[in-house]
Amino acid sequence: MGQMDDQTQDAFGFVSENETAIDVGELRLADGELFELPGVRGRLERIDFGNGTCLYRAELNVREDSRFDVQNSLPAGWLAGSVNLIGSLDLKCPSGRDHSMSSEIGLMMRIDPVGTRYLLPGGQLIRHAGVSIELDALKARFGDVLPDVLDRFLSDDPETIEIRPLRVNNKIRSIVSAMFSAQVIGQGRQFKLEGLSTLFLAEVIDAYIQQHSQDENTPEPSVLEQTIVQDAIATITQRLASPLSVAQLADDADVTESRFNSLFKRETDKICAEFIRSERMVRAREMLAIGEMTVKQVAAAVGFNHVSNFSRSYRDWFGESPAQALNRKSN
Repeated sequence: MGQMDDQTQDAFGFVSENETAIDVGELRLADGELFELPGVRGRLERIDFGNGTCLYRAELNVREDSRFDVQNSLPAGWLAGSVNLIGSLDLKCPSGRDHSMSSEIGLMMRIDPVGTRYLLPGGQLIRHAGVSIELDALKARFGDVLPDVLDRFLSDDPETIEIRPLRVNNKIRSIVSAMFSAQVIGQGRQFKLEGLSTLFLAEVIDAYIQQHSQDENTPEPSVLEQTIVQDAIATITQRLASPLSVAQLADDADVTESRFNSLFKRETDKICAEFIRSERMVRAREMLAIGEMTVKQVAAAVGFNHVSNFSRSYRDWFGESPAQALNRKSN
């Protein structure tokens, strides 16, 4: 782990501006080092697996808008995938460009120079995971035959800055959720996290390659096709508490279910069923954050007849149970 200095540097290399560390004794939220500064409290963990890959996990309760500079501890020449399971943040890289991360958009990146700043909007919980890999280790895993789409990240220039948005799909989300699972414990904990980190990188790279291919080859949808998806989205968001049939939505739009899903995928990067689930989970999180409804009431409000099914889906999506989210609001 990193050492605290007079600028309050943590395990990730975050450095606050003009603040000193608060003495928090032995208090710990969970695995990893406790991180507490004015406006932000949570946990941070960096695990170097000794094979060229590192896992970074963070869970931060951001009470007020906060800014942190990052002291890059990695040698020049690496690639990383970075995803928020919950929450949003902005990244200002040394070149001055801004990039945003949310639960829907992650980042594929390589930033060799120092000078990166993270901007954390207040009033939110951020649950974040990132995995970095040294380029030599990456090439070894691909047998030295890397996809051409990764070329922009593979420069020999030690001042390389490459940051690309990445749409977070359900596979990636599921892996990150597992990284925060209560099941990742015991003597095999690090072994489990290493496996999840490797799987995460593989899925991130696959998703980036697929996304790049789609962006290059998919024609723009017609005005009519855009209207079909927009109308369906309006119906879905207004009727989350009701049963929603993809087949019926497609029939209402007078297209086949296959064509309907194709249009949805093109417009939202999700087939319709995935979009419905995403909307239900996001709406549920918003309701739990307000704290005025029970878990059972929230489940019904987003279309679940059984609380157990809702709790399982919510945990898979956000890495915690709805009861935990509600209790956090109460506390």
